[in-house]
Amino acid sequence: MKTVFLWLLLLSVVGCSFSARILAMAPFPGKSHYIFVSGIIKALHQRGHHIVEYSPYPPSKPLANYTHMEVHTEFEKQTQNWTFEQFAQVAKLSNSMWPNPFGFINVWWMTNPMCKEIFQHENIKNLINSKEHFDLVITESSFGQESMLVFGNRFGAPTITVQGFSSVPALNRDAGNALSIATIPEMASFIATDNMTFVERLFNFVSVICSLLLYHNYQLPAQDKILRENYIQDAPSIGELVGNVSLYLINSHPAVEYPRPYTPNIIPIAGITISPDRTPLPKDLKKFMDDAKEGVVYFSLGTVVPVHILPEELLQAFVSAFKKLPQKVIWKTDLESIPNLSKNVMLTKWVPQPGVLAHPNCVLFMTHGGAFSQQEAIHAGVPTVGIAFFGDQPANVKFAEHRGIGVRLAFDSISEETISTAINTVLKNPKYKENVQRLSRIFHDRPMTPADSAVFWVEYVLRHGGAHHLRSAATQLSWYQLALLDVLAAVVAVIVILFLVLWKLLSLVFGRKGQKNVSTSKKKN
Repeated sequence: MKTVFLWLLLLSVVGCSFSARILAMAPFPGKSHYIFVSGIIKALHQRGHHIVEYSPYPPSKPLANYTHMEVHTEFEKQTQNWTFEQFAQVAKLSNSMWPNPFGFINVWWMTNPMCKEIFQHENIKNLINSKEHFDLVITESSFGQESMLVFGNRFGAPTITVQGFSSVPALNRDAGNALSIATIPEMASFIATDNMTFVERLFNFVSVICSLLLYHNYQLPAQDKILRENYIQDAPSIGELVGNVSLYLINSHPAVEYPRPYTPNIIPIAGITISPDRTPLPKDLKKFMDDAKEGVVYFSLGTVVPVHILPEELLQAFVSAFKKLPQKVIWKTDLESIPNLSKNVMLTKWVPQPGVLAHPNCVLFMTHGGAFSQQEAIHAGVPTVGIAFFGDQPANVKFAEHRGIGVRLAFDSISEETISTAINTVLKNPKYKENVQRLSRIFHDRPMTPADSAVFWVEYVLRHGGAHHLRSAATQLSWYQLALLDVLAAVVAVIVILFLVLWKLLSLVFGRKGQKNVSTSKKKN
């Protein structure tokens, strides 16, 4: 008994020795973004670290060693009041067949005013002027919030950036990672495959170069200006802050996106939002699914697009299509009721989504194509029908289509007929189910859980004073040095010089020979 007690005491001491005080800056009012950040924060808190979080989303109950400070902005209110027309306009642009090299500027137009508001928030002012101590700062800086990195400098702590989707050109450039333009489709290029044609590679090249030019010449100066105007005049430049990031935790895995190379300071942790401890299904929902002999279709447009803003004709198109199905339908919606709804459809305002998808009777997921929803579908081995609106959704839905785990339903062509066709295409072809189950096995097969991986690498940064040895020297090179244009120019210059020297020598040799021939002929005459 004494031995057991001593072991427990030793373990508690070891746990405490790794405890760190971590500042988490997560002010962006996007629930899906916060879900990814909170997955990392929860894992660190469970490990015994003290968390101080600034975000719009307080925990459901008070927690020991967890301090939450609410930060709300006008931007948060604006997004909550979007109309269907606004969503439709953005969706039309985001689902275009042509590349949009200015895609990320739409994000920056939203986040830059938000960052300015954040620095003017009373809680943030108090934080800046405080004498707090932090061992580490976590931010979502790569999503148009580069100025949040200043808190690492302010408190003399290493910074870690988290990103709820895959690496984008700006992040790759900041981390010193390869851009892989020839094989990795950029999010705004609207290319659906990593096996690109010449034209697709050309479009991808234009998208990547334009996004990098805008990032360095528009976004970074704009974020630097926000810092200078908001009480932090003596802070390093944004370029210096970005170049000092210790680690990037990103939402990536070969099962959920095209494989790509990563430098050691980029850690993929896709799946961290999927808890191994599933919330049990409510009794009525469980009975509804258990009794579905033909299976269940689960329909959810996520947290961004509320169902109540959809036009009545669009709602009725879904109602009519669902009425024809032999399967039951679970429809996640903020509406209390929808006219003409058939008995095989259950409306619900909230569902434990991973639990619904994991139910053996769930045969199809109709989704907006958000990264986490698609990952949960792959995790559970459920094929999809994707209705993408904006952001990374079109790229995710196209990936699902290309991998044969789902079909895409174009937002601007939704009708009873197209909905029915999309559903039947997936349900009547077993290949979709087989393909997604194969990806599911790949997604599960890893040496440690995403949460364990995130915790290990965060603690690695803490143990090694920022772990700057992980950073590639590519971060110190200019774009032309990375592309070896200076080397190419030197090689071309040497070749040109050698050619000119050879030309000159040949001219001299053949010129003299010609003169001798002329002299000889004159003597003969």
